[in-house]
Amino acid sequence: MISSILLLGGIGFLAALILGVSAVTFAVKMDPREQAVLEHLPGANCGACGYAGCAAFAHEITTNAEAEMACPAVNEEALQAISEVLGRTLGGSAPLIACVRCKGVPEQTVNRYEYVGPKDCRAAQLVAGGSKGCRYGCLGLGTCEAVCPFAAIMMGEDGLPHVIESLCTGCGKCIDACPRSIIQLIPRSGNYYVGCISKDIAKDMKPLCKVGCIKCGICADICPFEAITVSKDASAVIEQSKCNRCGLCVSVCPTGIIAAVRMPGKVRISPEKCKGCSICEQVCPVEAISGKVKEPYLVNEGKCIGCGLCIEKCPADAIERIIS
Repeated sequence: MISSILLLGGIGFLAALILGVSAVTFAVKMDPREQAVLEHLPGANCGACGYAGCAAFAHEITTNAEAEMACPAVNEEALQAISEVLGRTLGGSAPLIACVRCKGVPEQTVNRYEYVGPKDCRAAQLVAGGSKGCRYGCLGLGTCEAVCPFAAIMMGEDGLPHVIESLCTGCGKCIDACPRSIIQLIPRSGNYYVGCISKDIAKDMKPLCKVGCIKCGICADICPFEAITVSKDASAVIEQSKCNRCGLCVSVCPTGIIAAVRMPGKVRISPEKCKGCSICEQVCPVEAISGKVKEPYLVNEGKCIGCGLCIEKCPADAIERIIS
């Protein structure tokens, strides 16, 4: 009995010794910078950077002096920290956010049939192209919510996915998972987007969805920056690089399909700084500013759309944006 115990103990000790020596002999040394970089990455292993995971990307950016920051989930603070670790300035792309380009809630749309099957939009799309009457609309089964590694998408009571701005990193996983391609990444600085991708003309779309883009072109006509294009076979598209976020398109859209990532703050005129020149009243596109010359002007917050044109034109720097 004792000899058996000693034998097994000896074998165990010998095996442990062999493993210990092997661990030291064949150890792969990691650059300490690589570990430091990894600590500043989100750790979600979403693959949006093009690598297998955060560890693989940390290795690449540490060992390749020409590699740039490809992780869309890294914020400015983390980017600066990684740059300091590597001793070089890393270029990063503009922060992006996912936007759902469909506003067709069940009350405003019709279904062709009742879908019974896996709760997955990809599976539903395979069944005769999906149950929703509009062939471009959201199927509402929450696949985008399920694949989001940051819990930034939540299915609402209205049957549509909603993006939580503070959590979205712009990784694009939801875009890859959506079988109808209704999710788009736009710069966080770009306020407005058209919540519809339907290519159907108004007479074909209206019986299926009451809130879709009818391609009327009113938004394109009123846009002072020529940032909106509309064609007969495609919904309106806002070019983010041209959009000045004036909000005029929102105010005239007959179906209310133009939405905002974040609403711009309204403006306030400082009575101490205002010279009463009336320039703000003249440039305001919605007549939200009024007053008398040589007296402080006032802003009607109920009318103000936060376009900021008055801020740009005020020679006395008397107008500021109210951040709510």
